[in-house]
Amino acid sequence: MNRANTQKRGAPDIQENPPHSIETEQAILGSILTSQGGAIAECAEKINAEYFYIPAHRTIYIALCDMWDAHQAIDLITVTEHLRGKGLLASVGGAAALTNLFNFVPTAANVGYYLEIVLDYYIQREIIATATETVRRAYGLQPQNEDNSPLPLLEILESKASALRLLHPLHGVNDLMQDAAAILDTAIELPPDVIKGVLHRGGKGSMSGGSKSNKTWALADLAVSVATGTAWMCHFETNKGRVLYVNFELPAAFFDKRIQAICDDRHLKIEPAMLTIWNLRGHVHEWPRLQRQIRPDQFDLIVIDPIYKLLLLSGSRLGVRDENSAGHIALLLDEIESLASRTGAAIVYGGHFAKGDPSLKDSIDRQSGSGVWSRDPDAIITLTRLNTADCFAVELTLRLHAPVDSFGVRWEYPRFVSDSTLDAADLKQRNKGAAEKQFTVEQLVKALADSPPLLATEFKGRIERKLKASGRTA
Repeated sequence: MNRANTQKRGAPDIQENPPHSIETEQAILGSILTSQGGAIAECAEKINAEYFYIPAHRTIYIALCDMWDAHQAIDLITVTEHLRGKGLLASVGGAAALTNLFNFVPTAANVGYYLEIVLDYYIQREIIATATETVRRAYGLQPQNEDNSPLPLLEILESKASALRLLHPLHGVNDLMQDAAAILDTAIELPPDVIKGVLHRGGKGSMSGGSKSNKTWALADLAVSVATGTAWMCHFETNKGRVLYVNFELPAAFFDKRIQAICDDRHLKIEPAMLTIWNLRGHVHEWPRLQRQIRPDQFDLIVIDPIYKLLLLSGSRLGVRDENSAGHIALLLDEIESLASRTGAAIVYGGHFAKGDPSLKDSIDRQSGSGVWSRDPDAIITLTRLNTADCFAVELTLRLHAPVDSFGVRWEYPRFVSDSTLDAADLKQRNKGAAEKQFTVEQLVKALADSPPLLATEFKGRIERKLKASGRTA
């Protein structure tokens, strides 16, 4: 049987146009316009312009995202003027086309449903494009020639299928159910560690410390250590892998100088593509859309510094998350979890201590804000000052790895180095003796004697009256 006959007999009915829905694409754009940009945050988190099949729709969506990023008002008039100013209005069908979009949907309440449809069509088109290109290349292969092995094509297919599966909101849900009887007879392979004995690929870790405790230097040194496969802080062995450092805080030039200083001090050279620095200072509001550019298996470690910058996002660019709200922080860390799951990378983020004396708290409770910060990560690393100048205790709380003893490190610009002579328990205390000036437990008990159950406001008022304490102390 010749190749032509094979193609005829095996070829399915191919539509002239790839799968798409003009009406659904219009509904998404119309939802953004009618909600005056209120729906765009949800859209930006789930789709890019390439998900639209119609070129004019892509152009309009890009314009909407650009206006949102620039904190510009979004309505029918402002979008029309934006496209006119860019010389793009005619290419999308003129002002009449935008008016039709505005009138297309009565409410933006169903935008989530529209997004799912557009996403499904995009995945279908990508499957068709990948399969078509693979078929074309497969017909050109000569397997007897070592240079034309089919293995690269198989790898392309597997990689693309995995990436598309992760895009779908229901990917892998059924696979989460397992029969324990089958597990007993299965060789279980754990994900590899990024920081040996501390954090694995796909896991989450936090590193927090007090003000001016050189946390960013420590995180930059971690990035360099993993990118080169060398020990971090002269203590933790690492597995060499590709690293993405998301820098939300420092100007690019200053952060670049830090990487140079660390590499010069350690006499290290970083290979191309092993450490990528993403300087996003001033662009935090674009994070929901930008993070989708990170591909599955592109990196082994992603460092986000500092995490508090992402408190500015709460599903809307106008929202601000409260670091003391368990619900808000759970939502934020769930987004970090999703990023780790989608990319397969370990994620480490930088946090800060609450005010007060950290030596009086357990290490996991020192980070500022809600207790969710201390319950969520797989690895919690804290840097707490010791009584010895420029020295810190490194304490670890690990969920999935064996316990690691605390140890001392000394700050020797531009990095921390392990020092076995330091006592990690000799934490520096602030305002020694101040506790003696405060109210005793006995005084508190006496003030509450014969008291009925109190609401928080009643408790505060009683302490203020009985002990003559300030509201803050109460």
